[in-house]
Amino acid sequence: MGLVEAALTYRPHGLGGEGAIPLGSTADPRALRAVRDALVEQARHEALLWRDLDPGVLAVRTAEFERLARVLSFLLPDEDLSPELRLVKAPSSGLSSSNAPADPLEK
Repeated sequence: MGLVEAALTYRPHGLGGEGAIPLGSTADPRALRAVRDALVEQARHEALLWRDLDPGVLAVRTAEFERLARVLSFLLPDEDLSPELRLVKAPSSGLSSSNAPADPLEK
């Protein structure tokens, strides 16, 4: 698989060009986790803004949110970003019996 990295750019406003000026990039897992989580949360929030306004736009934004979450979970899986930890004791299973589909926009 290719390298995943986050890039920080500056876009000046005012006189001169509108092009992005690259300031730096990183492949640090902590930075990637923060960027991944922020992007997914921003997409979720964008979808929720349309919940009571327009069902069509809500459907599009929800699909975009789900796609982004799937792609980023493939490119940046939690196990690649986590330290090596071992389970000492398994938690008791308190599974609910609800068969209702989960709302993808709910946390």
